[in-house]
Amino acid sequence: MGLLNQIEHNMKNKIKILFIHHAAGWGGAPINMINIINKLDKTKFEPHVLLLKDSVVKNRLLELNIPFTLCTSSFYLNKYRYLSHTDAGKIKLFKVLTISKVFISWFLSKYVYASKVLKGFNYDIVHLNSSVLSDWIYPASKKGKVIYHIQEPISKGRFGFRYNFIRSEVAKYADMVIAISKDNADRINLPQKTKIVYNFIDIPNGQKIGRGVKSILYVGGWAKIKGISVLLDAIPVIDKSIQINMMGQYPKLKPIGKFKKIVYKLCYPSAYKLRNKLINISNFENVNIIGALPSIASTLYESSLVVSPFTVPHFSRPVIEAFAYGKPVVASDILGMDEIVNDAVDGILFKNGDAKALAKAINTLVNRPEKLKKMGENGRKKSNELFNPEINTKKVEEVYLELMNGRDNFK
Repeated sequence: MGLLNQIEHNMKNKIKILFIHHAAGWGGAPINMINIINKLDKTKFEPHVLLLKDSVVKNRLLELNIPFTLCTSSFYLNKYRYLSHTDAGKIKLFKVLTISKVFISWFLSKYVYASKVLKGFNYDIVHLNSSVLSDWIYPASKKGKVIYHIQEPISKGRFGFRYNFIRSEVAKYADMVIAISKDNADRINLPQKTKIVYNFIDIPNGQKIGRGVKSILYVGGWAKIKGISVLLDAIPVIDKSIQINMMGQYPKLKPIGKFKKIVYKLCYPSAYKLRNKLINISNFENVNIIGALPSIASTLYESSLVVSPFTVPHFSRPVIEAFAYGKPVVASDILGMDEIVNDAVDGILFKNGDAKALAKAINTLVNRPEKLKKMGENGRKKSNELFNPEINTKKVEEVYLELMNGRDNFK
C-alpha cells in the first residue's frame, strides 16, 4: 500500500470520539477533558468537542487548536437546565418549581433536542464529560458507544429518587463509566462497567520548596463547598509570619450602598455574612487575595503547602497539583479525601469544619521544613504513580479500544 493510501486508510479508520461538555465556567471538568485530548494518540483517535454553552472553554480550545463545535440550538444555549445531583450541587427538595423545570428540561433533551444535535455528527464513541449529562446517554447510544464520565460525587440524597433515576439511566444505556476516584465509583455502584481513572496533571521536572518564605496557597475562591468559611475562621489563629495566598473568584470588596446592603442582607444572609468576613480578613497584613489566574504554577512553586478545606465530598484538583509540584497538603477529612491524601505521609487531614484544627496543622507543618520536604517528596512520588498523564491517558485509550472490541488499526 502506497504512503498516501496508507494515510487515507488510517484517517478513515481512526476511532472518532465526540466529547460533550456542558458548562460555561472553567474548572476541573474542562481541564481534565483538554488534558485527555492533548495526550491522546492522534494516529488512532480523532477527538472533537461539542460545547453546549459559549464559554471560556471555547477560547482555550481555540488556543490549543482542538477541533470543536459550539451548539447552535437555542434550547441548550438559553433554556437548558442540566440535572445535577451531587453533594456539591444537588437541588433541595423544597424547591419544587426548580426541580420541575430541571426534569422537564431533562426529558426534552433526552427525547427531542439531543438527537437533533447529534444528527450533525459522525462518531464511534460519545464521551460525556460530566455526570450531569445523563439526559444525553440514551440519544447518544443510538449511533455509537457511550462513556459516562463521573467527575462529581453523585449523592444518594434523602430518599434516593433522583439517585436511582440517574443510576438506572446509566445502567441501561451507558456502555462504560469512568470515575475519577474510588469514592465516585462506589457511589454509582456499577462495578461491571466502571473503570477508575484519576484526573492528572503534567508533572514538572524537579521539586522546589520555595525561597525561604513561609506561605500557604488556597485555591477555591469563595465557594462555600471548598471551605472558604473554614479558612477565614482559621486565619486569625494562623501564625502572622505565614503568608496566606488566596486564589479563585471573589466578590468585589468595595463598599456598597445602604439600600443595597439592606436588600443583600435580607435576601442573601449567608453570602452577606461571608462577604463581611472576607472584607475583615483582607485587611490582615499576611493575607493576599490574588483572585483568578490562568495557572497556579508560579504561586504554587513559592508555596510551602496547599490548603484544601472542602466541606463536602469532592475530588480536589489542587491536591494533585500540589503533589505534582512536590508540595504537601492540609486537607479536610471528607469522604474520599483519604483516597488521595495519606495522613502524616504526604499531608495532614484535619476534622472537617474545624477551623482551629486547620490552623494548628498549618502552623505545625510550615514551621517544620524537614517535614515539609519529606511530605512533598512523598506527594510527588504518589503523583508519578497515580496522577501520571501518560499512564492515565493510556487507561482512557484502553477504554476506547475495549468499547470498539479491541480495534487497533495500527498494529
